Amino acid sequence: MQQPLFSIIIPVYNAAETLSAAANSILSQSVQDLELLLVDDGSRDGSSDLCHRLAEQDSRVRVFSQKNSGICAARNSGLTQARGKYIGFCDDDDRYLPDTLQKAKELISQTNADVVRGGYELQRQTQAGYMVTLPHAVGTFCRLAPGQNADSYLDFLANSGPQFVWNAFYRLETVKEIRFDERCRFGLEDFLFNAEVYARNASAVFEPTPFYRHYERSDSTSAATIRAVVGRSQTLPAWVEAENRAARKRCEPEGYNRVWAARRAEFVTFLMHQLRDSQASGAVCRRSWRALRKALRDTGGNDTLDFLRVAGHNKKQAVALFLFATHAEGLYPYLPNKEEKLLK
Repeated sequence: MQQPLFSIIIPVYNAAETLSAAANSILSQSVQDLELLLVDDGSRDGSSDLCHRLAEQDSRVRVFSQKNSGICAARNSGLTQARGKYIGFCDDDDRYLPDTLQKAKELISQTNADVVRGGYELQRQTQAGYMVTLPHAVGTFCRLAPGQNADSYLDFLANSGPQFVWNAFYRLETVKEIRFDERCRFGLEDFLFNAEVYARNASAVFEPTPFYRHYERSDSTSAATIRAVVGRSQTLPAWVEAENRAARKRCEPEGYNRVWAARRAEFVTFLMHQLRDSQASGAVCRRSWRALRKALRDTGGNDTLDFLRVAGHNKKQAVALFLFATHAEGLYPYLPNKEEKLLK
């Protein structure tokens, strides 16, 4: 069988209501040179039967089943079976936007990058139950070449935004030995995976045009519930360690400190938002901040931040980092929150 250009992996769990739309957003792409891998993760709602019906309707669909082991294990199963030159990921309740694969194919042809990353649209469920689009900063086109270059690495991360896997495509040869950390049951697995990719000296390109629409529902694993935040706090040290390995690999010694200061700021602001959005108790907050501070110290540095230099002109981030530096993180939820107004 001829090797397809793309292998798209969808982990499936109790997604009978949303899977068809997710799968069809891929199968209807103008680029047809693909295989779609549906990994049923022990569904109990008829999703397994739906997977097999989709395979009967389209020969490009391949179905695999496993006992319920989580999204990371399902993606890992897909990686083991994937045959395409480039690997993509889609959640079972999300969508590829039209012409995503055509845009990715053009970028692959133009740059031959190991990682092709696009923008994304984010929709979150309101308290009333409907979806609203959340605005987020959009970077500019940029490329990351192999080798050590702190300025280039920092610029790429700043422009391409949060390192999710569903708005990117990865050369199979680059990721064939990388797997998702199955300890991550409530998120962060994307960030660990991408840090490992960059630590392998991968080249990358970012195109701000949206590739993907992500729906964050109230029951989504990406939602900031207290249970999810507690789980993420437990795997936060693994994320810090993975990012530190990548920074040391991608930065010359004189540039490492500059990059690592920026990455530490990302950890702080991420946790600030998670604890605020989940309305976590004081005990949960204290445990989470202790875990982060310890993880930062364990990387060989300390947990202090030059918040004014790192945040630059981002006033909200500067305040968040100041609160962290002064151990006053509990004040962050009282800052004005534009997202909260949108979600009411």
